[in-house]
Amino acid sequence: MNIGNQILNIRKEKQLTQEKFGRLFHVTRQTVSNWENEKSYPDLQMLIDISNQFEISLDTLIKEDSKMVKTMDKERVLGKIKKEKSIIEFFSGAGTGIIVACLLSPDSIRRTVAIIVGLVMIGIGWYKKTRYDNKVFKYMEEFEED
Repeated sequence: MNIGNQILNIRKEKQLTQEKFGRLFHVTRQTVSNWENEKSYPDLQMLIDISNQFEISLDTLIKEDSKMVKTMDKERVLGKIKKEKSIIEFFSGAGTGIIVACLLSPDSIRRTVAIIVGLVMIGIGWYKKTRYDNKVFKYMEEFEED
């Protein structure tokens, strides 16, 4: 049984409308409907709250819904990947900005040091980009196999 059916059964067993069920967990009726129709899934904290509210084991709620577990895993991994991408953009962008700013300044030891720092930052960005690309390819292969 999937999580949507689990939520639907719990809600009907407790004689709650989608709206009343949603109010218990501070979500809209549409959110409850989306959960029941598997258009989206509750996050892990919400599943814990549902489990506690209705005294149903978390295991019972999620164990049999492998699709939801895979979706949650995918979202977790994508969140980490997005964070890495921001770090890459920071290093590459800041390094480029430092170098461009140095082009407008007079020749000095500070300018030379700043250019070196900028080049190192760009190098770090490229290195992290390579590792990021490898992770993305690995991630894509893993989820294509499932």
